[in-house]
Amino acid sequence: MIKRICLFVIGLFIMSLGVAFSIVSTLGTTPISSISYSLALITNINIGITTFIFNAALILIQFLILRSRFHKRRLLQLINCVLFGYFTDLALYIVSFIPFDGSVIMMIVFLFISIFLTAFGIFVYMPANIAPLPGEGCVESVAIVTNWRFSTIKIGFDATMVIISLIMCGLWYTNILGAVNIGTIISAFLVGFTLRQINNLYERLTGSAVNVVNKN
Repeated sequence: MIKRICLFVIGLFIMSLGVAFSIVSTLGTTPISSISYSLALITNINIGITTFIFNAALILIQFLILRSRFHKRRLLQLINCVLFGYFTDLALYIVSFIPFDGSVIMMIVFLFISIFLTAFGIFVYMPANIAPLPGEGCVESVAIVTNWRFSTIKIGFDATMVIISLIMCGLWYTNILGAVNIGTIISAFLVGFTLRQINNLYERLTGSAVNVVNKN
């Protein structure tokens, strides 16, 4: 159990570093943060509040998808959001010490570091089977019901978040790209792809596969 908790915490922190690199790159928020940010822009409500509301909605969606297979342990995802928020602030502080000159090359480098860290963080923390972040929890729920690959669903889920954010800002905000930039769109397609490659590489090196989807 201690090992699982350690993997869970480490994985969440790695993911938070991915978010921090994404923010510093100035190329757009991560796909899963785009709707919360859109809500904050449209309503002028603090992004912490909109993030909590959005994550609560994602947990409700999981309940609707899983129904009788929804375990009460999934409600721990609300606690995860608080922990992840703290880690993100810490990660932003750490990344602030890394030289960033604002050049296009550095923006691209930071973006791809963000994509890798986000995917690797999911690879580390999801198999610990403590409780996923609500975004990954939704992806996991669909995987449980459909038996599709987690990484494939992740690509579709992130792309959907980006599209919804664009529609929201297009309808109710002054700029359709208020919450989404080119980096967000790239991340939507590459995080799931990168996760798949990490999984495949691990399986080739060790001969055993890591099960990212937890059905319990």
